[in-house]
Amino acid sequence: MNPNPLSDREKALENQYIREKEMQMAKDRAAARAQASKSSSSSQGQGQQEANKESK
Repeated sequence: MNPNPLSDREKALENQYIREKEMQMAKDRAAARAQASKSSSSSQGQGQQEANKESK
């Protein structure tokens, strides 16, 4: 049984797309964390107040 080269190519492209999306999502999460830590360090009291509101 010969493997279907089109199927292999489609799977490779799909895997590449998934890897690129995962990398982009990781970058977005890192940027969001950096932004959150940057804003929380400048307004630490306000962040604590918001956390208290969410826990109630």
